Amino acid sequence: MSTHATAADFVGTWRLLNYSFIHEDGTVEYPWGAEVRGYLLYSAEGYMSGNLSPARDWKHRRARLATTLKPHDSAAPLRMARRAGRRDYIAYTGRYTVEGNTITHHVEVSLFPNWVGRPEVRYYNFEGNTLTLRTGPIRSGIHTIVAELVWERIPASCA
Repeated sequence: MSTHATAADFVGTWRLLNYSFIHEDGTVEYPWGAEVRGYLLYSAEGYMSGNLSPARDWKHRRARLATTLKPHDSAAPLRMARRAGRRDYIAYTGRYTVEGNTITHHVEVSLFPNWVGRPEVRYYNFEGNTLTLRTGPIRSGIHTIVAELVWERIPASCA
């Protein structure tokens, strides 16, 4: 769909197919590898929720946690995540609005506290049953990247 969408066009559940960074020179980087997992939900009431992560390496992470954690130490997973220094899970929710060629996620709750209260603007493109969302340019060290996420609509079930 090349024309501007309405909020109704987004309503439903979307499965993550691809998460990549596109560098200024056109190089594509897959920060979580080729296999990702995630869901993006848009409600008719105007709320959204997104959760995504790498699809692989969970077995290794669980094993590492099991050998590192003590049963009585409930803060250990948080300390480990902070030490890891990499973002390997993204989760946030809030209201959404559609205007022109952008959808804005108005973040109300997030795994990252600095996202709360901040609008996350995404440029969208629909093609068949896929939705591509792109950030604007993001400065990352000495490089500028655009994050691109490709989602596939999950058909409504006949429950």
